[in-house]
Order: sequence, then C-alpha cells, then structure tokens
Amino acid sequence: MKPVLSHWLQNQQAALLQQWNDLRDTTTGPVATQVQLDLQRFALALAAVANGDDQPLRELFSELAAAEPGADLPALVRNLNQVHRATRAALLHDTPDLALIDTLAELFDQIIATLVDIWAEHTNQLIHEREFIAASLDAASAAADQRALQLKALNDISQRLSATLDRDELLEIVIDSLHRLTDAYHVAVWLTDPTNQLRVVASRGSADGPPVGYCLPPANPVIQAAFTHAGSTFWPAAPVDPDHDWLIAGCSVMVLPMIGGERLIGAVTLQERNNPLDLRFMQDLAQSIVSQATIALQNADLYHTIRTLNADLEQRVIERTRELEEEKDRLATLHAIASQVNQTLDLDQILNNSLEMLARIVQAEHASILLAEEDNPSLLVTRAILGAKLTHDNVVRFAIGQGIAGWAAQHGQTVLVNDVSQDERWISIPGSTRKREGSMISVPLFVQGEVIGVMTLSHSRTHFFNEGHVRLLNACAGAIAIGINNANLFRMISAEAERRYELLDRQQKETSQIAAILQSLLDGVIVCDLYGSVLSVNQAASRILHRPLEELLLWNLHDIIQRYLGNHAAELPLDDLLRRPLSVTGEARTFSTTAVINGRTINVSLSPVLKADENEDEEDEDELIGALLVLRDITREVEADRMKNEFIGTMSHELRTPMTAIKGFTQLLAMGGLGQLNDTQREFVNTIYSNTERMINLINDVLEITKIESGSIDLEWRSLHLAEALSGVIAELQPQIAQRQHQLTISIPPGLPLIRADSMRLHQILYHVLLNAIKYTPPGGNITIAARETLNVDLPEPVRSTLSDSRRYLMLSISDTGVGIKPEDLPRIFDRFFRTDNPLKVEAGGTGLGLSIVKPLVELLGGRIWVESTVGEGSTFFIALPVAHDRA
Repeated sequence: MKPVLSHWLQNQQAALLQQWNDLRDTTTGPVATQVQLDLQRFALALAAVANGDDQPLRELFSELAAAEPGADLPALVRNLNQVHRATRAALLHDTPDLALIDTLAELFDQIIATLVDIWAEHTNQLIHEREFIAASLDAASAAADQRALQLKALNDISQRLSATLDRDELLEIVIDSLHRLTDAYHVAVWLTDPTNQLRVVASRGSADGPPVGYCLPPANPVIQAAFTHAGSTFWPAAPVDPDHDWLIAGCSVMVLPMIGGERLIGAVTLQERNNPLDLRFMQDLAQSIVSQATIALQNADLYHTIRTLNADLEQRVIERTRELEEEKDRLATLHAIASQVNQTLDLDQILNNSLEMLARIVQAEHASILLAEEDNPSLLVTRAILGAKLTHDNVVRFAIGQGIAGWAAQHGQTVLVNDVSQDERWISIPGSTRKREGSMISVPLFVQGEVIGVMTLSHSRTHFFNEGHVRLLNACAGAIAIGINNANLFRMISAEAERRYELLDRQQKETSQIAAILQSLLDGVIVCDLYGSVLSVNQAASRILHRPLEELLLWNLHDIIQRYLGNHAAELPLDDLLRRPLSVTGEARTFSTTAVINGRTINVSLSPVLKADENEDEEDEDELIGALLVLRDITREVEADRMKNEFIGTMSHELRTPMTAIKGFTQLLAMGGLGQLNDTQREFVNTIYSNTERMINLINDVLEITKIESGSIDLEWRSLHLAEALSGVIAELQPQIAQRQHQLTISIPPGLPLIRADSMRLHQILYHVLLNAIKYTPPGGNITIAARETLNVDLPEPVRSTLSDSRRYLMLSISDTGVGIKPEDLPRIFDRFFRTDNPLKVEAGGTGLGLSIVKPLVELLGGRIWVESTVGEGSTFFIALPVAHDRA
C-alpha cells in the first residue's frame, strides 16, 4: 500500500500543506508555541519515506535538532501527531480504505522513531561537548608541559649557540632547531649581504621554497616591510605576488626579522601548509630562537672582527655576554612563572604571584592586572594590584578601547609608552593619586585568540622600559593567561558541582516528603512509568486490592486494571493516555469509572503524571513521566445513594397509584359516564385531567432518573438505522411541529453505517432533544436534523479525550432558530430541574428533567452529547453514538 500512499501524498501535497498551515495558525497549543517544523520540506520527505527513502527526513530532523538544541522532543512528537491526524482526516475524506489509513499510521510511527533516534544522537553529541570541558583541562596541562619542554629546548639551543662562534655551524644549529621544533613545511634564514640585500644563507624542508643564494626582490613594499619591521609578521595565506616566487602557494607565512640593536642583519621565514595555527602557536618559541640566533651571529661577527680590532671587540664581547645573561635570566623568569601558574588554581594567588615576579624582574614600581567582566565582556575591571589589596577605592573599570590598557585589549597588541605624559590615550582616574608621568607597558592576555584581560606595568622614569622587557612580558603573558583560564574553569566546574549537589539533596528531601504524604493518604494510589511498570504503591491501595505492597510493585498497571476492573477496564485506556496525556487545550486528560473490588464499591480514576521543568518557559508543556491510578472507597456513599433512590422509587410508585385512580375517574367524568356536565364542570374536569397527566409524567421522569442512577436499566443492544429511529420520533411529534408551523429539514446521507444502541432508549433520547427544540423555537422557525460519520479526531475537545481513538462514530446534530441559551447557562443545561430564563419559558412549560435524562442515557449507549448556542439565534445539540461493527 506504500506506493499508493506515496502517490496520494504527492498529488495532495498542496492541500495538505494548506491544512497543516491552518492547523498551526489556529492552534494555541504546542504547534504554535514549540519548535517550528518546515512543513514544505516535511511534505517532500513524507512522500520520500513512503517510497522507502528516509534520507530527506533524516536531513530535516538533523538540521532541526542542530538549530534548536533546547527544543522539547515531546512537544515536537505531539506536533507530528497533530499533522498525522490532519493527514488522516484528509485521507479518510478521499477514500474509506482502512488499510491505507493503517499504512499512514505505520508511516508516521516510522517518522517519530526516526526523530527519536536523531534526537538521541544529537543529545549524545551535546554530552560529548560537555566532556570537552574536562578534556580542555588536560589539554591546558599538556600545553604547560609542552611549554616547559620548549623552554628546555630553548635553553639547549642557547647553550649550543653559545658554545661556538663559527658562522656556518651557527646557521646549521638555527635552521635545524627551527625546522625540528616547529615542524614547518619550509624554513629559511636570510642575512644581509654587503649591498644590504636579504639573501638566503640556509634552508630546510620542501624543495618548493627559496634555495640558498636566493635574493629577496624589492618589488612588493608590504613584503619588504614585513622583513624590516621590528616585530614578527604572520600571514594566514601567502600574499599573491608573481615577483616573489619564494612564497609557496597554499602556505601560511611567518616572518621573524633578526634585529641587531637598531640594524637589520637578517630574517627567518617559516611556511606551513597544513594548519596556520601551528605557526601562531610556535611564534614565541621561534621568536626566542631567532633572538638567540641573532645574538649568536653578531657574536660570531664580533669574533671575526676581534682579530683586527682586539681591544674594541673585547669590550663588545663583554657587553654582549652580559646581554645573553640578562636574556637567560628572563627565560628563567618565564620558566618560574609558568611553574608557579601550574602549581595552583586559585585566581588571586596566580595574579598576585605573577605581578610580584614580573615587577621584580623588570623593576616596575606599579603593576596591575585587569580582566574582562563575566557579565559584560566589554569592560575591564581591576583584579590585582602590586603590593595592595583590592578595595572599592582602587578598583577601576575601563571600557575596551578606552585608555592605554583598553587600546591594548581592543587591538590585541602590546603597548610600550616611553612617556605617558605625551600619549593621548592616557586617562586620569577621578580620585586617584597616580600622576601622569613615567613610562608604561600594557600587555594583552590571550586565551584561544580572545583577549581576557590586560597586564600593565609602569615606572616613574620615562624611557625606562625597552624591547627586552616587552619580549619577556609577551612570553610570560601566555602562561599567565592559561593559568587565569584554568582557574576560571576550575571555579566554574566547582560551582556547577556544588549546584548539582544542592539539587540532588533537595530532590532527595522532596522524594522523602512525597513518599510520606503518599503513604498517609486514605485513598489508594498507584504510580507507573511510561511503560506501565509500577513505581510506587501506598498502604491504602494494598488494603483496597488485598495485595501486599511487595507484590503490587512487581506488577504492571495494565495487568492491575484488567484484573480488578474486568468489563470496566476499557473505560481506563492507559495506552491512549500515555500516548496523548494532554488535550488540545493543554489540560491533563482524566478517565474515571466505578467498579466492585473485593465486595467494596471503588471509584477508580486515571490521570497522567507530569513533571514541570523549572528551566523551561511557562508556555512550554510539562514532561510526561507516567500515570497515576487513584482508588477511592465509595461504598458508604453508594449505599446512601441507593437508599435514597429506593425511597424516591417507592414514593414515586406510591404517588402514581392514587394519581392513576384520579386520572381514570376524571376521564370517566369527562366522558359523561356519571352524567352530563355543564361547560364549567367540563372545564374543571379537563384541568384536573391535564394536571394529573403532568403529575404522572413528572413521576415517570423521576422514576427514570432513579433507574439510571441506581444502574437498574437493562439495555437491549441492537444494530439500528438512525433514519428509522428518527422517523418514529418525528411521527410522534408531528402534531406539535404542525401546530407551531415549524419548517423541519432532514439531511441524512445514504449509506450511513448502523449504530449500536437500545431502540427504546434511543427513541427516548431523540424525543426529548427534538421536543426541546420545538418548544423553545418561536412559531414559524426552522429545525434542522443532520447526520454524518466521523472519527474521534474530528470531535471537539473535551469530548474527544473521553472517547476511544480507535472507534468510528455517527454524529447527529439537531439545530433550531429558537431563543438560544446564555453562555453562563450552558454548563447547567443538563442539570435536573434547571430551566433557563428566556421569553418562551412560561409557554414551553415542563419540569426541566428531559435533558437531565438524555445525558446519562447517551453515555450509557457509549456516546456523548453537547450543545452550542447563541442567544437570539438558536441552539444546536450534537449527539455522537458509536458505530456498529457491520455497515448498512
């Protein structure tokens, strides 16, 4: 049947999309408020699934899961169920083939199963992403270890460079170390020749790079500036320039100039093909090696020059050796800071220790660290001050881009200010005693490419800091930033763990309280999960069912309902409730019945158990976790009601006996059996007769209600034609219709199925409803009777939730153009003795018992009755009765 269904879906695609969109526009429940489904793509995917291709459907659900990570899966399933019901109604309208409808149901079951699988995969992916946080801590530790190894390698390279003054050996050490430690695709060392042109003197790696002896062309000023600039230059992709054929296509490029004092003596180029971030990560190490190589090459040049200028060169060697010692001390400082950062996860300790060590090395007088606020990342806030505790007076806030520190954070560059009094970026802080004098360094702190703060150091003397200080601080900034990030991650994880512990403790307390309340209830309570397995039972339920608690906990709620309720089990559809716990209006569905269990009359009610999600919006629906069965012993109430009904029945019988005698003698008088009556006497006798008739009808109605309430009505079930039942009622009421000159219209299509009912009770139901329409419709009005076959999905709520989803029904409507019913009177229209206030109330007469008899009779036949009315326009009574198994 799937090819037929696929063909039908393709032909009806436009109509189905219109119905689905109308359903979304008019629904105030899940379809309107939950995750929005692309109905156009879903229609195409639905037809594809019917043809056996579920790939478009899986792609649609995968995109939906990725786009709405907070989406509620049960709400989306309910949306699909609503689409299913709309599609099934359209299919039923086109063809009555039940096999095709079953195929459609199987198709939607497959779709929902696919949705659940994809949602589970997405949930697992989210779990893996959460696990990434823990993995990041390990990665940070590994990065610190790698930094330590790099420092050791840098120290070894420094020692090897210091151990020789041979130029060729130095170049071999530099090119081999850079290529081995950075693992770049190509590494080249350029040195200036006597004509001040840069020429390749050593290379390692791919043959695509510049060979030894290659001279840098002067064509591109951007590339030339990169070689002569004081800082390193990084290009994620090589600049397109045909004159510079040394640039390897598809590679990222890093240029590290070799500055000797104020003179450019060479440069190092590193080109990487695979991952541009590899070069960026190794930038500090490569810069340190290049710095060491620059010093070593200069020392070599000095060594060769000392042969002719011995005295002057000896002094220069001493100065250069001192510079090397300073650089070594700085590297040792970097190692000490990295070690200190890795020893603790306390943020304040990391910040204060780092400031003290750096200030001591660079001899700064003032130092502070500003970090971005968690709630407002655009603001920098003071988190540590050298030699002082944070107070309300010394904590400052800078917007990123404001002041020297804000500029460093905005541009992600270290700022060296030789004289702050001449710098326009300086901002005076109100109430601060700091003077605008001296020099300053501001270093941004990066974590994964994002600025998390700024470290500032200052001195009262101008031009106090130099480029060596900048290099040291840049090298230390990475380790400090990693330590800050690790401390923040540790704080976040600790806070989350504490929050989860508090939630668990609160849940345990709530569970204990709920268990105590449950056990103290006088009504029996049984709770099951989504599969019917019993989760909890209280002592009252054990007492009512005469079963120990331990045994009931091993049962399934389906078995309990079937075993103890017998014929009433169908009135508590547990499977239907678990599939659809809420009505269209969002209210919980509830089923109830009464049965005799162990000699006691027990009222049994079944309702869903919904768990509210505190993190969800109020409009979102609650999560279904199971069902609740409540057992209430109403034996005393039933017995009292039975005694009341017996009393009313007895009194009604006793009243009917004299009333029958009065009626008979009055009728005899009216017929002249005891002599002729004058006009006045005949009028009095007729009045007695009519009131006696009304009294007998009232007594009969009371007896009928008593039988219904006591359950003593015996039904003779038969398959009946609705048209035959209606013809008898209309024939009986024809005089009243003719008297009031009503226009009666009957619309009953041919081929309607039979209904399963009791013929006498059905006649009684139709008689009262039609008589009600006749009495409350002014003379000359219209009365319309219509009937059609329908499914549960087409019935309005809350009628739909009280009937079985698997049955077909025949819906009869009786409409009139009468006085109508006020909205506030509609809920009481089926109550005993209730009569609405309207212009025809006195003329219509009656006791107000007719509709109160109709409602329980309709429900005894397995149907439902409801009414819609507008004051001054008329009313429509709807009666839904189950269809018999065989069709007419």
